[in-house]
Amino acid sequence: MPTLHLTKSVVDELNAAPKEVVYWDDNLSGFGVKVTPKGRKVFIVMYRTRDGFSRLRKYTIGPYGQITLAIARTMAQKILAARLDGQDPAGEKRKRRNKAVKDRLEDVVADYRLRRLNFFRSASETNRVLEREVLGRWKGRSIHEITRQDVIKLVDEINDRGAPAMA
Repeated sequence: MPTLHLTKSVVDELNAAPKEVVYWDDNLSGFGVKVTPKGRKVFIVMYRTRDGFSRLRKYTIGPYGQITLAIARTMAQKILAARLDGQDPAGEKRKRRNKAVKDRLEDVVADYRLRRLNFFRSASETNRVLEREVLGRWKGRSIHEITRQDVIKLVDEINDRGAPAMA
């Protein structure tokens, strides 16, 4: 992979190639800009973990244009400093992203039951409605997959059954 002294003018002049190319910075080891075949430029940091397994990690900082070269270089220094402290920034980023995806509806409803449901006089009725209407339809889905249109459709179906108060 080519090594360049990355400056704003150098990054501006980088052209797309038939394959993805990473141009590494000669001043900051592990920091580079990836140019995709479509011409998109993205700042990245590559490093090895210090957990005894020495896994190679790639941390995507962000696209050129939204993030300047100076900001990307500063972020890369912070990422590499965290790595020296024994952290794994790319692994932590992946865990945060996976956690957001793994918020299943059952977990959210269980949390709601523990925190709020005991304070209502109608707790048993609310629990029944949650089990029958909500979990019966969306069990196993992530809360991030359920759209506003899904909720509107559910409420309309309940209303059409002749239960406007429940809806």
